[in-house]
Amino acid sequence: MTAFLSLKNNYYARRLAPFLIVYLIYELVEVAILAFLQQTGTDWSAAALLRLLGNLLVETCSSFLYLIIPYLLYLAALPRTFHGSRTDHVVTTALFALFCLLNCCEETTEILSRDHFSFYSRQFLQSPKYAWNQIAASIPVLPVLFGILAVSTGTVILFFKKLVPLRTAPSTPVRAAVPILAYAMAFVLSWGSSGPPPPYTGKNEEIGRDGLFTFFGDLFAVTTLPHLPSIFGIPVLITGGIILLILLAEYIPERFMPAACRPSSLARRILRRMKKTLHLRSDFALWLLLFLAAVLLLRLISMGAYPLMDTTEARYAEMARKMLETNHWLVPQFDYGIPFWGKPPLSFWASAVTMKLGGINEWSARLAPFLASLSMGLLFLAWPFRSQSRQKAAACFLVLAASGIGFVASGAVMTDEFLALGIMLAMVSFWKAVTQPSARTWWKYLFFAGLAVGLMSKGPLALVLAGFPITLWTLWNREWKNVWNRLPWMRGTMLMLALSLPWYLLAERETPGFLHYFIVGEHFQRFTVKGWQGDLYGSGHASPPGTIWLYGLTMFLPWTILLPFLRMKKSTAASGKAIFPGESSFLWLWALSPLLFFTLARNILPAYVLPGIPAWCILTVRGLWQWDNRHPGIKNLIFLPASMFAIMAVFLLGNGFGQLEYRCQKQLLQAWDGSSPLYYWDNVRPPYSAQFYSSGKVQRLEPGIPPPENRTTYLAMKRTDYNQYRSHLPGWKREAEERLWLLLSSPPEPGNGKTGKSTHNPDSGN
Repeated sequence: MTAFLSLKNNYYARRLAPFLIVYLIYELVEVAILAFLQQTGTDWSAAALLRLLGNLLVETCSSFLYLIIPYLLYLAALPRTFHGSRTDHVVTTALFALFCLLNCCEETTEILSRDHFSFYSRQFLQSPKYAWNQIAASIPVLPVLFGILAVSTGTVILFFKKLVPLRTAPSTPVRAAVPILAYAMAFVLSWGSSGPPPPYTGKNEEIGRDGLFTFFGDLFAVTTLPHLPSIFGIPVLITGGIILLILLAEYIPERFMPAACRPSSLARRILRRMKKTLHLRSDFALWLLLFLAAVLLLRLISMGAYPLMDTTEARYAEMARKMLETNHWLVPQFDYGIPFWGKPPLSFWASAVTMKLGGINEWSARLAPFLASLSMGLLFLAWPFRSQSRQKAAACFLVLAASGIGFVASGAVMTDEFLALGIMLAMVSFWKAVTQPSARTWWKYLFFAGLAVGLMSKGPLALVLAGFPITLWTLWNREWKNVWNRLPWMRGTMLMLALSLPWYLLAERETPGFLHYFIVGEHFQRFTVKGWQGDLYGSGHASPPGTIWLYGLTMFLPWTILLPFLRMKKSTAASGKAIFPGESSFLWLWALSPLLFFTLARNILPAYVLPGIPAWCILTVRGLWQWDNRHPGIKNLIFLPASMFAIMAVFLLGNGFGQLEYRCQKQLLQAWDGSSPLYYWDNVRPPYSAQFYSSGKVQRLEPGIPPPENRTTYLAMKRTDYNQYRSHLPGWKREAEERLWLLLSSPPEPGNGKTGKSTHNPDSGN
């Protein structure tokens, strides 16, 4: 750390100065032009100018630090021997060019449109034609694009020789600490700034707008993982709190604590004993297991720390709860007596079973996908690594568990984790059956069992996602005879149908029309019709073609940071026996199959990339180990997520997520007594979380239909409806409120004229 603070060490000054200078110039030019365009009402006094420049500097520094975090993480992950090398210079130049291009485009568009505009915004990606028409209507597109390209190119040429310093990079601990310090400084600057005066009016929303999103290169702002703060919040707070306690105990003066009792001394003794007990040969293997166990334990603990979220989580958990309540297990119920045709029942069965064992709560509902994630992790042990198989399997499990989508999906009530489990079981079993003649017979049948799991979790899509890469691999490598002879296709297909087809036939018999809606609507129209309106249970997720590739990059974070300098080569004698011909192509086809299949799809979600993530994990670990053979120590990059969690801990301990909210009715319903009638005033059905946390007792109150007056009644309304019809609610008391909803209660005395008027018809126009 002293090397970083030393004035003589100009490493980070050389690294960050070009970025900071360019960013500051762009901000100054933008503010100057906006001030010129909005001269009316602008205070040009000396005090106002100084205040403008001061706030501009603070805002620019905080925004710059947030934006530069991915680059600092790249510097932390890059091996020390590569700092200043040709690879480092090429990647740094590419990142700097992208930085200049995007910033120049964004600042120019904001100037010309006089409004905030972000090329990262989800709205721009969802409606590119509308956004482009808005830009083209007020901006001379071709001259502006030419100017942006010229300015960006000139900037890169100007700073080209100053991007990589001549001095040796600091030590690894220093480089790992710098992103944390930068993030903490950015938080302090954003928290302390109230926003500059005109033309930059308004509150400083840097934390709420960027925060964790910009930490990931502003890419999560595109994918909008639902309720990211709640998912990561508790694990990071726990981790950050433990780290702070250890640091405090470590630096207690010696007169209060002997050296033998310090955390560092105790940790060394514990680690030595654990290494001996587990018969591990290296410290790396021990740290790998400890870090994997820590990630899994934190995820397990956090699953009950935040409520079920609308809409997907709460809806699926409520359908599982209805299975337990009604004892109707064949077809999931969207509402009492209304079948749910959108998905097969495997994930609902699993959540219902775990809630039967652990109680009706969010932790038990999320336990089912967590167990599915554990099963996926154990399947890595079955992959035929040629050397250090257990260590590589644990590393693959860590990559999966610590990736963005892996961490979220392992504790989210949805069907995608079970689909990914079925696909992975099928792919691993196929590879063992085809490439290992000595493999046990049951692996050949597990291939078909995996397909059945996919059929029972998300339908025929599983056959496509597994069959597409297998077919291409077989044809490309001319292995069709081997594939045909090694797998029991007739008996295996009968096993797959025996495990899945009876449910499809029984579901169609009990609820006629299911097969047509599920096969045609959910598997064809959903992905080919933009904004598909045939969804019986919601609406399509309209996205432009190709969005799935952006999801693939963001969902696999932080490991996508390693992709620019990971080299995938065939194994050599130094890395073990020769791999089976075609293993790399098989893994790449498996990894890319969801991206290729959903490239043209218009209704997709980020979780659709999950079936290919296990293959990405294996490819990442293979690349690290192969590179480690030539440059020992490279595989320590497997611990890269540790810095991610540390940075989020700094952010969360400062209440950085205070401005971000989640959608759930649990907090609102805590004011409900649990026995009185509960109504939701709305034209649509009550939120799914309200149904779950009221155990199905909530009722929808259509405008114009009064609730009963003979007892205390609770009424939930949106704030907009309450503000419009509050005059018709005399005597109703506010029991609780949150950002969008209010919970009101009426007194139990009948005849007081309160509830009868409370359901004034909004359509009457009064």
